[in-house]
Amino acid sequence: MNLQTNVEKSSFPEKLCHNNQIFLMGSCFTESIGEKLRSAKFNINCNPFGIIYNPVSIQNSFEILENNKNFTQDDLFNEKGVWKSFYHHSRFSDTDLNTTLDNINKCLSVSHDFLQKTDYIFITLGTSWIYEHIEKNIIVSNCHKTPASKFTRRLLTLTEIIGSINSIIDISKRINPHIKIIFTVSPVRHLKDGHHANTVSKSLLFSALHNIQEKNSNIFYFPAFEILIDELRDYRFYADDMIHPSSKAIEYIWEKFCNAFFNSETIGFIKEIEELKRAMQHKPFFTETEEYKNFRHVNFTKACILGDKLSCLDFKTEKDFFNFH
Repeated sequence: MNLQTNVEKSSFPEKLCHNNQIFLMGSCFTESIGEKLRSAKFNINCNPFGIIYNPVSIQNSFEILENNKNFTQDDLFNEKGVWKSFYHHSRFSDTDLNTTLDNINKCLSVSHDFLQKTDYIFITLGTSWIYEHIEKNIIVSNCHKTPASKFTRRLLTLTEIIGSINSIIDISKRINPHIKIIFTVSPVRHLKDGHHANTVSKSLLFSALHNIQEKNSNIFYFPAFEILIDELRDYRFYADDMIHPSSKAIEYIWEKFCNAFFNSETIGFIKEIEELKRAMQHKPFFTETEEYKNFRHVNFTKACILGDKLSCLDFKTEKDFFNFH
């Protein structure tokens, strides 16, 4: 008996491995996948501007990185004693101007260099709704709770979305012609827009990606939205807000992600790394017993063997944790 509507399997023609650099940008779902990749010791750069939802803001971010822009005071605004950037998440903000600029520019410099050597780009589109700052005449990435009267809110057209995605692709290829790009649509519904408006918004993103894939066989799509909506069609797979995927749902989608983008050897390494991390969380009652000493010895040996197999990775933290000496 089949009690689930299964999404067709996604298979990426080239398999990623730990030798690859992966650049991620987009919505909060990007953060979830980025954290799983980081935990599995992949070399990643995730959301150097913070969480971004709409394709135009993602395009703007890629343009800033390509130009290696250095932010100055003129690029910021001060609100209630805090310096902020309309292109960045609030985690870059600070009451001190120089600290804010330092937070932004250090991250941009590192990300610009990282992107030059990146093998794969993973982009999550969240919404087609944008906010245009009336006075500055820019589409912002983050409103920073600035009064709504300062913005015009509107829905991007299909043509605008296709244009932005094509620009992202063109910029990426200029930076590195060998970069492979993977898109997905966030499974998180933006219900503040309203149920119908959210559906229209997501539909435009799907239509734009379909249009681009029809004309470009080198652009790939991962069905995160479809997996949550169809395979995990139950509120037990949602967080307490009933909107974001739960940790169990993220684990399920991560497993699908692994099967799509990694070969069996890499998946095996990921599982071994996860086992080591779980072992590090073990809290023994008695640390002087032979049983615990053997536990540490076994895991220290595992860390050493993994370090030999994956010489591109650093297992010093794990080795130091389990080593008695």
